[in-house]
Amino acid sequence: MIVKNEADLLSRCLDSIKNVADELIIVDTGSTDATVSIAQSFGAKVVCTDWRDDFAWARNISIKDATSSWILWLDADDVVPPESIPILASLKKEKPDHIIGLTVRNQRPGNTGTEFVQARMFPNRPDLYFERRIHEQIMPSALRIGMKMESRNAVIEHHGYADPATLKKKALRNIQLLLEDYDDSAPDAVTTVEIADSYQLTDNHESALIWYKRTLAIPGCESITPSIASQAYLGLGTIYNLRSEYSTAITYLRRASEISPWRPDVLYSLAVAIEQNGEPQKAVAILEQILTLKVSAGQVGVDFRAAKIKTYLRLVRILVELGNMEHAAAITADSLASEPLRPELYNSAGKFLIKYGKPLDALKTFEKSIMLIKQGNLDAYIGLCIIYVKAGMTSKAIETMDSLAIDFSANNKYQTFRSCINGTTLTPEQTELLANLRREFFNVF
Repeated sequence: MIVKNEADLLSRCLDSIKNVADELIIVDTGSTDATVSIAQSFGAKVVCTDWRDDFAWARNISIKDATSSWILWLDADDVVPPESIPILASLKKEKPDHIIGLTVRNQRPGNTGTEFVQARMFPNRPDLYFERRIHEQIMPSALRIGMKMESRNAVIEHHGYADPATLKKKALRNIQLLLEDYDDSAPDAVTTVEIADSYQLTDNHESALIWYKRTLAIPGCESITPSIASQAYLGLGTIYNLRSEYSTAITYLRRASEISPWRPDVLYSLAVAIEQNGEPQKAVAILEQILTLKVSAGQVGVDFRAAKIKTYLRLVRILVELGNMEHAAAITADSLASEPLRPELYNSAGKFLIKYGKPLDALKTFEKSIMLIKQGNLDAYIGLCIIYVKAGMTSKAIETMDSLAIDFSANNKYQTFRSCINGTTLTPEQTELLANLRREFFNVF
């Protein structure tokens, strides 16, 4: 591991791996907190050095003195879940003649986050070492000696991207290091698309557009690195969706789906573009296709969990708008059976059940959503209050909304709905928000 000022996280990481690691080697690059003493309390060998804006350089120091046959690398914000420990123990017994790819699961709020396979475990030998200043990799050196990666089903949870603000801050840092690594005379598709993705994360869409197109212009990009090409096409499609240039977005997203038909995020973005382009029935077919895909992490990170949830939500909405209530009912039931712990799916089901003429079922569904998560679950409370108003219990609806003031006083959606049921005159902005809210609840109030 390489660390710096990770006292808040390091114990959790080391505690998760201590029962399977035969030795712990940690390079500290200038901590001013308790990081070093925490590492030493776990019996780790700690090497202190300066920081040179080069992750590969620091990683190579961390593996220099390793004595075991296999090396596993981690970050301080990684956690090895208990179910992966026996798998790692068995992997140590494999012949050290290949690289082992493990599934890295980025954890974000709401139990979503991208998943991808990454070379995390490799034989301890001097001709295997990290390269690249940022997003360092072991695979270039492995490929030069004819060593391939084999995927195994252990998981590493990465918690470093849970906060969107932190993610954006890291992306800004990464851009500069990636640009320093970029070689215009011999461009690398991975570095190029990572530059584009980093610009996209910082909302610099113009620069992202340039670098996605630059990725695809690299000779052999599609044939040699198809997963990178599909990522670039997805990036372009996403940008043109944001610009409401849906025909152009469809062209790029169709190509991305042809290259990587297993990616639900690509198909979802394609469905969005097609619906917005005036073909909702075709969007339905694509969304239903997503629900049949088998989750299979690849070289590029994909948020399978978020894609599935968004698919259910959009699919129900489109079907209701098309008047296909029976189909919407079937999808609603399937969503709750498939993902029984997702409050947003219960809220979607509640909205549908009001529209479907089953207010008591809707009431129970919104209550279930609140049981799953109370804080911040405004849609569930609005759904309850709509049912109260429709049942002639406006005073109960007002009382419920007033009780939420301490949690949602700064929320425009809350203030708009509260003003609506109180009969207060709405501002022009609130009038527009209320129209959107009514559409969101299928115009049931």
